[in-house]
Amino acid sequence: MAQSDVTTPTSQPPASSLGAVPTGRRWNKIKAAVEGYLYLTPTLIGLTLFVFWPIVSSLNLSLQRIAPFGNRSRYVGLDNYIKTLTSPDYWETVRVTLFFVLGTVPTGLILSVALAIALAYPLGRLDPVYRTLIFVPVVISSAVTGVLFKWLYHPVVGYINYGLLQLGLINSMGEGPNWFADKTWALVAVIVATTWRQLGFNVIVALAGVQNIDESYYDAAKVDGANAWQRIRHITLPLISPTLFFLLIINVIYSFQAFGEIDVLTQGGPGRATTNLVYSIYRIAFVDARDRGLASAQAYLLALMILLMSYIQFVTVNKRVHYQ
Repeated sequence: MAQSDVTTPTSQPPASSLGAVPTGRRWNKIKAAVEGYLYLTPTLIGLTLFVFWPIVSSLNLSLQRIAPFGNRSRYVGLDNYIKTLTSPDYWETVRVTLFFVLGTVPTGLILSVALAIALAYPLGRLDPVYRTLIFVPVVISSAVTGVLFKWLYHPVVGYINYGLLQLGLINSMGEGPNWFADKTWALVAVIVATTWRQLGFNVIVALAGVQNIDESYYDAAKVDGANAWQRIRHITLPLISPTLFFLLIINVIYSFQAFGEIDVLTQGGPGRATTNLVYSIYRIAFVDARDRGLASAQAYLLALMILLMSYIQFVTVNKRVHYQ
């Protein structure tokens, strides 16, 4: 007998095995996503109002010439950027900024590593005291730092000139450096104040890196006869290099954006000796020319400069970082 051509229909797999998501599970995912965005809403609103919108608005301003009181504006394209890049004053400000960065960043990193290594040794009950004293400058505002150092640098009653007198570095008449009237010393004064304020943060971060090193490395080095400097050079510094790289990036960005200490101590003077890029933008926008279009163009050039410096550091310094 011939087989029948009629085939029995095969049973279909359940809908869930074909990739369809049950309604209950889909609704739970949507609910979780909406709940997450609701938690993020306050942050997103803040970022939009105080970060994203100012960035777009500043770009628009940089392409316009604006009247001092902001009542009129005229589109000028890239004229503000061309005017900035062809201005000798701008390049003098760039030079001052680079000197300021070179003065604050290496000094701050060297001091922070030295203090972190010193604090890594147990100090008993005094350990929290020393760490607190070193971290105190971080919680002080830049304005307070400026006022404090303004008294310390006072040519007559300041403790810095008094200390130089006691060390015999100035004559008996107490005629020390006039910190804020001399172009060379004014920049040094601002560098010292800025380095001191940033030092506490650098030390705490560097100390965390030092204390994260396994003691077995040092024990093995001692067995091989390595002295203290050799242990620091060949063990401590390579193993905290990721921490130092992080501090390098943060300190460079902070130094490029320094403002408070300069405003309180020197107001960019004498002349333009301590006028960095940020303080120049502030004076152009709100004090001297009141040209917010030109100031916005300089702000974008500063942002590009910081991005370029960060990129260079990632390309060059990051190759020497020892990641465990």
